[in-house]
Amino acid sequence: MRQRRIEPEELDSQTDEAAARNLADIARINRYTGARRRLLALLSERFSSRDRFRVLDVGAASGDLAIAIRGAFPNAEVVCLDLMYRNLRGAPRPCVQGDAFALPFPSRSIDVVHASLFLHHFDDEAAGRLILEMYRVASGAVLIQDLHRHWLAYYFLPLTKVIFGWQPLTVADGMKSVAAGWRRNDLKQLLVRLNLIQIAKIEWHFPSFRYFIAISGTSFDPFH
Repeated sequence: MRQRRIEPEELDSQTDEAAARNLADIARINRYTGARRRLLALLSERFSSRDRFRVLDVGAASGDLAIAIRGAFPNAEVVCLDLMYRNLRGAPRPCVQGDAFALPFPSRSIDVVHASLFLHHFDDEAAGRLILEMYRVASGAVLIQDLHRHWLAYYFLPLTKVIFGWQPLTVADGMKSVAAGWRRNDLKQLLVRLNLIQIAKIEWHFPSFRYFIAISGTSFDPFH
C-alpha cells in the first residue's frame, strides 16, 4: 500500500455479459458507499435543480452517475464518454465513444468535466496528461473522484462478497484498482507538477474511501 501498483484489469477482456454484470456492481458500489450522493451534493453547491448546465462524464461506462445527475438536475445536459462502445450501451444519451486524452470538445466548452474511478488506471505521467485535457475543456471545474489506497478499501470487496453478491470480476479488478489508487500526498505532488495546486482542493470521503478532487475553472469553486 505504500506505492501505487498498476496491473492490467480484466474487464476489457471479458464477454459483454460479464462486463455488464461488473458495471452493475460498480453502480451499486457508487450508491451504497455514498459516492453518488456526495457528487450530487457538490454540484448542488453551485447549481439549483432548475439550472441549465453541461457535464461531461469521462470514462462514464454504464452511465449510472450521469443518470443520477439528470435525476437531480433535470435541465442539465450530461454527455457520457467512454473508449469502449459496449460500456455505453446502457448509458443515457448523448453518448460519445472517444479518447479521454483527446476529448472531442472545444476548450472551455463544458461547465463541469467529471471522472469517477478512472484516474487510477494510469501512471502518474499519463494521469497528469488526462487531468490537463479535462481542464482544457472545463469552463467551470474539473471534478475527479478516485480511490484511496488503503488496506480497508483493499479488503472490502472480498470480505463482503457473500453479503452483497459481488461478481468475481468485481472483486478481482476492485482489489487491483485500490492497489493502483492514491494517497493524499500522491495527488498533491501530481497537482504541483501540473501547476494546478493553487486552484485545486482535495476532500476525503467516507465510507467510499475516495478522494474528491476539485480543480476550479473560470466560474466557480465546488468546495467553497
